[in-house]
This record gives sequence, structure tokens and C-alpha cells, in this order.
Amino acid sequence: MKEVYQSNEDISVVGDTLEEMVREGARRMLAAALEEEVDIFLGRERYERSDDFRGYRNGYHRSRELTVGVSAVEVKAPRVSDVPADVSPDGYKSKIVKRYERTSRQTQELFRKLYMEGLSTGDFEPVFRELVGETTALSANAIVRLKSRWEDEYRAWRRSRLDSRRYAYIWADGVYLGAGGDREKTALLCVVGAGEDGTKELLGMELGYRESTESWSGVLRGLRDRG
Repeated sequence: MKEVYQSNEDISVVGDTLEEMVREGARRMLAAALEEEVDIFLGRERYERSDDFRGYRNGYHRSRELTVGVSAVEVKAPRVSDVPADVSPDGYKSKIVKRYERTSRQTQELFRKLYMEGLSTGDFEPVFRELVGETTALSANAIVRLKSRWEDEYRAWRRSRLDSRRYAYIWADGVYLGAGGDREKTALLCVVGAGEDGTKELLGMELGYRESTESWSGVLRGLRDRG
């Protein structure tokens, strides 16, 4: 590592990196939830057969933008064809997509907050529940499956080695989840690294106190242990 510093630029770099993570995380979560929703509607997973015919997968609709978190993400919703009229007279329509055609700013901010909390704690179930809403066709078991896959990826990221990569710059900042900047509030203590090609990535994140040397020491020790 060539240089470690903290300046006013940290706020922008760390904030932008987190927003990009939320955006990409929302896109991937939404895509996974849409696939799960189709599996539940058809009563079978992809490539499985069933005696109870409810239609069949037929590729994807055109990409469209849905606002999740605080920005728009592009997704392709699965298409289902030949749905019997006694199953659904209007064919298959995603309840999740419909939810995001009329989402509120408050819902967007809540998703962002829950996702960032998930990054710090590893618990993504509240994120998925907020993502799909209470009226969606996803069952409790489906949400558990989705969040389990996500948490497996999260644990792999937390354990990933850093000694195989070189970073030209390191930025560090504490980000408050709620409004205001009360020093008594816990914050997400984030460290972002820029590779020699300029690509930025989140290296570590822990809950702690923004002005606490002890909290930041814990974050840096975690990075040291990963190389």
C-alpha cells in the first residue's frame, strides 16, 4: 500500500463507493427475487418438470429500470408463456415489479439503510423482506433461501485475502445510517481502496464510533489479518 490518508475527499469517495454497492446489490437481489418468484408461480425450479402445468419460462422481457434504494437499477424480468386461464386469466405478472412501479421515497431510503446495515452485520433477511414487500408471492422459505445465499457471499467477502492485490490509495470514513451526525451514534466505519488501475472497492466495514481511535483500530486490525 502506497499511501493512507483521510481528508474531505474521503466523504465523497466512501459515499460514492457505498452507493454503487447498494445499487449493484439491489440489482442482483431484485434479479434473484424475480427468478424465485417465477419458480414459485410455476411450482418448479428451472429445468424441472411437473404434472401441474402452469406455463413455461420463455426468456426475459426487455430490460427496464426500477427505482430501488435511492437510484434506478436495470433488470430483466423473466417471461412466462402459455399460462392456463384457470391458473391466471391475465397470464403471469410479477408482483415484485408492480411494487417498484409505485415505490415511495421513504421505501427507497429504508431499503438503502437496511442494505448498509446488512453489510455491517451480515443479516440480510430484513433487506429481502423490504425488497419484496408483504404482498409478494414469495414464501418465508424462499426469502430464507435468498438471504442464505447472500450471506454466504458476504462471509466469503469478509474472509477474502487482500495480499494478492495492490492499492495505490486508501480512504476511510464513518457513515451514519440515520439523519444527523451525533458523535454518540454508531456509524459504519468504511475503508475503500483504489487499485493501480483506479478501480475502487470496499475493503472493510465495521460498526463503531466515527471519532473513536479504538473503533478504527479494530477495523484496521481486521484488514491487516486479511493481508
